[in-house]
Amino acid sequence: MAHAPVREQRTAEGHAVRALYLFSGMTDLAAAYDDDELLKVCIELWNNVTRKRMYITGGVGSNEHWESFTVDYDLPNDRAYTETCAAISLLLWASRMLQSDADRDYADVMERVLYNGILSGISLDGKGYFYVNPLEVWPTACDVRDDLRSVARTRQSWFGCACCPPNIARLLASLGQYVYGYDEDASTLFVHLYMDSRVKQRINDQEVELVVKTAYPWDEAVSMRVSVDRPAEWMIALRLPGWCKRASLKINGEPVNLEDIAVKGYAKLYRVWKEGDQIELELPMPVEKVRAHPKVRENAGRMALQRGPIVYCVEQADNGENLRDLRIPADAEWAWRYDEKLLDGVVLLTGEGLRSNEDDTSDNWLYRTAPNTYHPVRMTAIPYYAWANREPGEMLVWLQEA
Repeated sequence: MAHAPVREQRTAEGHAVRALYLFSGMTDLAAAYDDDELLKVCIELWNNVTRKRMYITGGVGSNEHWESFTVDYDLPNDRAYTETCAAISLLLWASRMLQSDADRDYADVMERVLYNGILSGISLDGKGYFYVNPLEVWPTACDVRDDLRSVARTRQSWFGCACCPPNIARLLASLGQYVYGYDEDASTLFVHLYMDSRVKQRINDQEVELVVKTAYPWDEAVSMRVSVDRPAEWMIALRLPGWCKRASLKINGEPVNLEDIAVKGYAKLYRVWKEGDQIELELPMPVEKVRAHPKVRENAGRMALQRGPIVYCVEQADNGENLRDLRIPADAEWAWRYDEKLLDGVVLLTGEGLRSNEDDTSDNWLYRTAPNTYHPVRMTAIPYYAWANREPGEMLVWLQEA
């Protein structure tokens, strides 16, 4: 990050955490001094990080050496370093970029990294932590390969360099400041992230309250109730997530045409708000098959599963060993269901896959000219953030496409 003066930087270099903290500071300075030149640099750096150097989980910093960025599209899965603190620093930077320009792109990344790259850094019981967050784990190889020495199969209770545990605690304790935003000049209350919450804000000489009720990210319904002392004209801006292709909205039961009011991915609701006004937002969450850019060599011919903002993985506990052998037909349908007893309550994905036949996996040969044959198997995927909360085993995010 010290390779060039900040106004001359065009790519993210060096230690990922320090670089993104630097970019956060640059964004703050650009806003404080109305420095358009510096803001343009921040935008270019943002595009480099999020379009060429970020994992599907929002993790950044692919290289163990110096915990650093490398080159565009270098995103190995089993050697992904993706320090938890780096994911947190990306969220902090995204929040600052969002304050400079209310563009959905920044909030989408903030949500992606929160639900995936950050939450994976802490165990479900809150007692264990990952410093490193790979997207593929083969424990047997990790035990003997020097280039995989940074990959842990289970979360640790503490680290010699204990930056990640308190950083997670700080973020979760301050989460409220990232959920909402307020533009005083435009009398606009922004809703960036959806979760059970309430916010009070002074707008036009009175304190207004917005109460949000939802089971998001498992459920697609988000309901909101406005509370005001007297009717007043102001704006509520609701993020329409980039992953959602068919969002719908009602106010007091009346449908709203989102195409007429969407600006940079936010539904701008400007009206006279009254006590008890109800907003109903529907964000359909089909299971999506995600492909990486062809230049991401690691993921050529592979796909990942996502539902809503949640990225999924397969674990040995559900699918047996040798996860790399699994194939997903391109036309395979995936179903989802909520299991309240598993992993503190998660939405599971299930679908048909293929696995090599037993004769093809025997130990009697290493190479041959005969083609492998496959049989159908039922596959189960869990949210990536919840992996390694059961018995240790293999894990894989990117699956071979049949």
